[in-house]
Amino acid sequence: MPKSIRQLLLCVVALLPSVVFADFHFDAKKKNVISDDDIALAAEITAFLSDYESAYNNQDYRTVKSMWSGDGNPIYMAEEVPFPLYGQSRLDGYFNPRPGRKILDGIDNKYSKVRAKYVAPNVAVATYRLDYDIKLVGMPAMHGWDRLMAVFVKEGDSWKLSAYAEAPMGPATMVRKMMKAHPATTDEMKADYVTTQKTIKMLSQAGVSEGFDAFLEERIDLQPTH
Repeated sequence: MPKSIRQLLLCVVALLPSVVFADFHFDAKKKNVISDDDIALAAEITAFLSDYESAYNNQDYRTVKSMWSGDGNPIYMAEEVPFPLYGQSRLDGYFNPRPGRKILDGIDNKYSKVRAKYVAPNVAVATYRLDYDIKLVGMPAMHGWDRLMAVFVKEGDSWKLSAYAEAPMGPATMVRKMMKAHPATTDEMKADYVTTQKTIKMLSQAGVSEGFDAFLEERIDLQPTH
């Protein structure tokens, strides 16, 4: 991103009134009103993510990796990988899973709804949303979205990623939102939607831990404390 555009983005976001952040689940009547420092920090992280998005969408993984902290101990938790990735070699492998082979025809990431706070000097935690369109080689294009949380560290004048985790909604909630966004238009689609909902419900019920009934019985008279 050209420096002039980045500076403009920082200024615009930093000057936005707190009402713009209504979708961040803040209530102006409560004590947790977003602070000016948090607004300014969110603007900086937004500018970082704009550059990160551009590099990622161009599959410029060399630049993507350069935007991570050089401490050699990154943490990356992708929703499609069943275990967290720790360390530089794991991160390198994630961005280059099959050396010399093209995996994607294309990917279009869009980051939005950035919230951030400092947890220590030059260390920040941010949450944001990812919307993406992706096409794997030889497969149809797909769309999805995710909730993200990441740790950023300030190295010199630049923010760098240190840890990243994708936090998708539960399958029932996500599928319900997808169905609402794309209503069934045929009897076949309606039947497929019903089958999908039933399957998710069945899998969720089948996965209940053994002994949970006894756990509930022991707490039958339990009342929440607030």
